[in-house]
Amino acid sequence: MWINPVFDRTQADIDGQTSKGHYKADDLNRIEQNCSYLAGVFGVTVITREWTRTDFPTTSETERIRNNIETLRAAYMVYQTTPDTPATPPNEYHKVNYLEQIIHDLRALHDDNTRAVNYAGETYSGQLIGVI
Repeated sequence: MWINPVFDRTQADIDGQTSKGHYKADDLNRIEQNCSYLAGVFGVTVITREWTRTDFPTTSETERIRNNIETLRAAYMVYQTTPDTPATPPNEYHKVNYLEQIIHDLRALHDDNTRAVNYAGETYSGQLIGVI
């Protein structure tokens, strides 16, 4: 199941302690589920888990998430504006934004390419219908 990524966190969210200003289990689960979704679309393997409110993301867990995103990046194309995968640990809001931006861009580009299959009006190469 796809959950819309959140990649517009700001320093004001951190300072104001808004819901986007806290990195919590819901955020980790969204990233994990979206990685699992994209892995199914791209036919690659990633390792995911479900987080609870009392779980603490260790260095090895954050590295695993980073590796998942690197695997997904390698499996498909990205936009020129897609950020590089940030270094571990993602302990700053912009690094978490980058992780979710990458996930967002991968799905958006895949969806755009899927819709563009019949872009030129010819579904198959060498098709003779409509040729003058």
